[in-house]
Amino acid sequence: MSGNKNQEMVYGVHPLQQALALGKRECYKIVRVQGKPPARLAPILKLAERQRTRVETLPREVFRKQFGQFNHQGIVGYFSPIRTLELATLIEQACQSGPHPALVLADEIQDPQNLGALIRSAWVLGLQGLVVPKHRSVPINETVAKCSAGAVESLPIACVANLKQAAELLKEKGFWIVGVDMAGERPCYEFDFNMPVALIIGGEEKGIRPLLKKTCDFTVSIPMAGELGSLNASTAGAIVFYEIQKQRAQAGSKP
Repeated sequence: MSGNKNQEMVYGVHPLQQALALGKRECYKIVRVQGKPPARLAPILKLAERQRTRVETLPREVFRKQFGQFNHQGIVGYFSPIRTLELATLIEQACQSGPHPALVLADEIQDPQNLGALIRSAWVLGLQGLVVPKHRSVPINETVAKCSAGAVESLPIACVANLKQAAELLKEKGFWIVGVDMAGERPCYEFDFNMPVALIIGGEEKGIRPLLKKTCDFTVSIPMAGELGSLNASTAGAIVFYEIQKQRAQAGSKP
């Protein structure tokens, strides 16, 4: 993160290229290691030139000292903050996507890598958006962006003060609230997701908070053969997201 609270750092080749290509955020500058740039940086530098974005270079040792704690791949960029949506706007956009929109509510996920991977899975597996709480959750920061492999630039995200109230509003708008829980009522592959759904996925170790679980219309589980305990949020999410995608595809192929 830069010293300016109105700037956010994006590091790594793919996340930086995605942020520039989508153009949803202003890029203030790019910093890379001095010397002939490797071929993998060529698309980024072309985009920067086209957008007239300033590119600075630093000696390798200075760059390492400044950015060594990040998996930077030799390049970082400073951008305006990620724009989150109002929940009502996210719901409206999701409902415009088709008859069976799917959103995910992330309940107090603390690990930025876990949240980033969850965002990536939600985007590539066709969900319409993510809802995160403003408090007691990891912020959408540079580590989350990196671990999402750039998906944080594309997936619509709403940040809310109260996740329970968000679930209740989603119910009013016609969504069914489905909790992903080890003790779920039925396996996820036996549940019919062909309706507007909002999945609640709990944070590390604690799972879905009891008060939030009471808002669920249904709960689903992920059957497991091993004895290592529960899956992390991003892995559990990916499994259920795929099941939703599969059911949508099957429904679309029926005469």
